[in-house]
Amino acid sequence: MRDGAPDRSRSIRTGLGLLGIALVLALAALPAWAADDPWSDDARWVSMRVGSAGSGAKLAANGNYGYGFGYSWFLGNELAWSATVQHDVLGRYGDASEIDVPITVEFTKHFHLADTARPYLGGGWGAIYHKTYRTGLDESGFRQGIYLATGGNAMLNAHSLIGLDVRLLEEQDTRSINPTFPNHAAATRNWSFKLSYSRVL
Repeated sequence: MRDGAPDRSRSIRTGLGLLGIALVLALAALPAWAADDPWSDDARWVSMRVGSAGSGAKLAANGNYGYGFGYSWFLGNELAWSATVQHDVLGRYGDASEIDVPITVEFTKHFHLADTARPYLGGGWGAIYHKTYRTGLDESGFRQGIYLATGGNAMLNAHSLIGLDVRLLEEQDTRSINPTFPNHAAATRNWSFKLSYSRVL
């Protein structure tokens, strides 16, 4: 393990958490965007998600927690472009952890089945920063992946929504000889299941 790695990891997690809290507080103080339909053309959302995540690798640990943030822009016809970053603890054995940080872009199509609640289906791609922590032979680096996303959102009011986001990520370049989290597969399917809160800007 490289000197300073635990401190850097702890600092990154703390920084992301504080950034998320600050973002939510800032959004809560923003004036509401005057729209009866948060899915209308040119609507923009900022979202926070929290829930669980896990790895589909053969010898993977049980899933653990994850959280993330996103920015969405509705381009028209209820089609949205989004940029997201997530921090997913894929699993733990004792103090050892396997962590993914997907940094992605996606397109989602939202379906107008009701005025106040709409499901969506989409997909995306991006870079995934992967690392192991406290394994005795830690490793880190960037991988790439594509994913499917589905879920739905329901209005709390004209400028706030609550939702559910489910993702299945096909992560590439996943072979590893790490003693705690070995993986002999060239590609691995990871999953995440998160509740979300979105603010319409």
